[in-house]
Amino acid sequence: MKPNNEIFFRASGNGALMTDGRGTVLTDNMKKDLEDFKTKLRNGGKLTDPQKLKFDDYIKRENAPFELSDTAKSFVKENWLWLEKGFYKALKTDFTDKGIFNEEEGLSLMSRVHGNFYKKNTTRKYKGNLTGECDVEFKQGTTKIILDVKNCWDAKTFINAKPDKIYDWQGETYMDLYEADEFWLCYTLTDCPDHLLNKQKEKLWRQYYDESMSPEEASAMEERMTPMFEQIERNLVYSNSKLYTEEERIKIFKYQRDGEKFKLLLDRIPSALEYYQTIKLNDITL
Repeated sequence: MKPNNEIFFRASGNGALMTDGRGTVLTDNMKKDLEDFKTKLRNGGKLTDPQKLKFDDYIKRENAPFELSDTAKSFVKENWLWLEKGFYKALKTDFTDKGIFNEEEGLSLMSRVHGNFYKKNTTRKYKGNLTGECDVEFKQGTTKIILDVKNCWDAKTFINAKPDKIYDWQGETYMDLYEADEFWLCYTLTDCPDHLLNKQKEKLWRQYYDESMSPEEASAMEERMTPMFEQIERNLVYSNSKLYTEEERIKIFKYQRDGEKFKLLLDRIPSALEYYQTIKLNDITL
């Protein structure tokens, strides 16, 4: 088992450490209700039976010792498998494949629109028990900025793209690792790679094609499907369309470095390390 100083949690996933376990955390509304209950009792008031049940539950939550959530434990287990056994299984879909293949296209699109050459970063940083490799680090005046590109699958996923808490904590970690002032979460809409575009057409073709078809029937079927194939291209290829400008195919969310917020993540690292040291590949004994 690796010692604690050789255990590193990836920036891209450590937002999982910030998820709260069910039944042990007070939400903001619960905190407000609990304070109201306490005030009422201090002033000599009485709680109704339903309020008493809530009060007891909230007090139990308030006094419960901190425990990693199931999501956080799963993340720590993934790190354990990688660091102890060399096992890593990335999520693989057409959507994720596009993100990998179009990394440079996304950076090129942003470079053209911003008039600033964004060079892909290849340096992974380690600090404490955290690690990360951002897409780009650069300076804008005296402001050091970390940039991370997410290539959206199509126009629908792009228009709906927005930050979530995972990216929030990823950005906080990057800013700490690279001593940066800002984190830019950049969504881009780039052309689907040819092999993935053809794969989409093949999937559609297999829905209609039957091996019992004669060559003539298959040819006629392909001709009838031509408008469907053209729609797939309209949905996934943008650079040769007059309907999309390069400027509108970039969406950026900016974060400022927040040391106090980042400390909340650091406070959970000891619990993650403690759980890491308890993990076994096989915890069943005869």
